[in-house]
Amino acid sequence: MATDTDAAIQALIQQVQSLTTEISGIKKHNERLLDEKKDMKRALAADPDAKAKMAAAGFEQINGDWYPKGTQPTHRLTREEARDPQKYRAAKEAAAKAGTQLQIVDPTEPDDMHRRASRSEIDASLKTTLIRDDDQKVAYMRRDAMASDARQYRQLRADGMTVQQWSNADDLPQHMQTKLALMEKSNDA
Repeated sequence: MATDTDAAIQALIQQVQSLTTEISGIKKHNERLLDEKKDMKRALAADPDAKAKMAAAGFEQINGDWYPKGTQPTHRLTREEARDPQKYRAAKEAAAKAGTQLQIVDPTEPDDMHRRASRSEIDASLKTTLIRDDDQKVAYMRRDAMASDARQYRQLRADGMTVQQWSNADDLPQHMQTKLALMEKSNDA
């Protein structure tokens, strides 16, 4: 019995040692990536044409970081975090600096894009079943089309798109609602 326990302890020690080695490798890798990011930021700051190059590539600078045009950094706190005055104050200032509003979110509330919808909620008057946001690599597929056309869903996933379901225009982000309206208008023409 003692030999079984000793063998189990030795096996556990070996596993802990291999995990420690893996963790230190991951730590070194992360440090290298952070160093590369800092080096890239320094190189961009030193290059007088950097802003023009980034703008030509479709990026805009917000608080020293580069984001795709039309997107903003998200400033959110959970209700629990918002109850801490220091966190709330810091997040509120960061949001104001970025020109956005602080959002207080409820982590227990399901995301609108993933809620279950009954067939009656699907707006069948819309002809459009698929809206692609190629910049963000997201495809918004109407719920009924997703259920009936698994082949298209698999093809979108194979193309590297994240597929999100929607039932009516209100389920879509604002920029996709605008695109949906334009697509519907072109369908009517």
